[in-house]
Amino acid sequence: MKTLGLYIHIPFCMSKCEYCDFYSVANNSESLKDRYINALAAHMKEYGPQARDYVINSIYFGGGTPSLLNEKQLKFIMKNIKSCFNISPICETSMEVNPGTVDAEKLSSFRKCGINRLSIGVQSFVDDDLKAAGRIHSSEDAYKAINDARKAKFGNVSIDLMYGLPNQTLQSVVDNVNTASGLEVDHVSLYGLKIEEGTPFWFNRHKLMLPDEETERNMYFTAVGLLEHSGFRQYEISNFAKRNKACRHNLKYWRASEYLGLGPGAHSYFAGKRFSFKKSISLYLDSFDPSKTTVEQLVDEYIDIPYSSRIAEYVMLNFRLNLGIDCQAFRKQFGQNFNDIYYDRILPYINSGHIVKTKNGYAFSLDGMYVSNYILARIIDFDMIIPGTN
Repeated sequence: MKTLGLYIHIPFCMSKCEYCDFYSVANNSESLKDRYINALAAHMKEYGPQARDYVINSIYFGGGTPSLLNEKQLKFIMKNIKSCFNISPICETSMEVNPGTVDAEKLSSFRKCGINRLSIGVQSFVDDDLKAAGRIHSSEDAYKAINDARKAKFGNVSIDLMYGLPNQTLQSVVDNVNTASGLEVDHVSLYGLKIEEGTPFWFNRHKLMLPDEETERNMYFTAVGLLEHSGFRQYEISNFAKRNKACRHNLKYWRASEYLGLGPGAHSYFAGKRFSFKKSISLYLDSFDPSKTTVEQLVDEYIDIPYSSRIAEYVMLNFRLNLGIDCQAFRKQFGQNFNDIYYDRILPYINSGHIVKTKNGYAFSLDGMYVSNYILARIIDFDMIIPGTN
């Protein structure tokens, strides 16, 4: 059977972080969460028949703050997932966790419900960094959450770290990476701060004391070197894993594989279509309320992807991976020669050292990864006419 990733959006937070532009609301009402998971269950029942030819081999609870769910609520969601979809017996089931919302007992209850991978939003082990980012947890909370995860017998623990935060120093980033290595986590996601429109950071952007461009570059390159020295293999621009601990679900995004996202603001690539749902909890609840006779359209966008655009998307996403483009796999999937389409576009970056020739094709060097968005914007054209496609 074909494989499918399942993303479940939990749009609740204790408070909004200064930098976050993911859809969520600062509301921890148990009654609202109960209504929401009932709507999720109805949404699953709607898509279950459409996914009957697929097996779910990754589930990802993102947000928001999924760790605000209690055991009963999570158990209800998992029960409905199992009743609506074909679940692989070796399914990777991840949950994002805010260190300020869990303890050993709660993490143990998540493990019993079927969560087998945690993604803990540490961001930094330095309290000044956390305060600047508007996080609700402390460095002590972060240490405790990681230790509690091990006590709850989680064998796959990932943490998020950020660099480029206001007033952050290179030494802070070094200390964060060394601390993560010492705690023996299995996976690290290392993200540079982006000032997203509409966030508190956006409105205060002229007042923020951000590291300069050279310092931020040194933060990334230094962190990459330290992580690799500690046994973390870089498999994507921002992601590093110990052996066999790469995130299966996120790899689906970067390999242009299929996934189904449920919840307000969730995106999907399913059955040759890309679609998403509007960012509104109230609309989402109304859409699955039998008492509502007229409801606004829940789908935000619905795109039937042209074949040539699928090629461009494949190239854009695969270049994020350290393996880059496999020319033979490209030909097998699209019936096209990668060099015929893209060689002239990537040649300047081969000459500059930002793209390197590999055994099977092409990949970004570390310099290329750091400026990948700039390069991809210049080599990818979604409107490009490719002979033999339509």
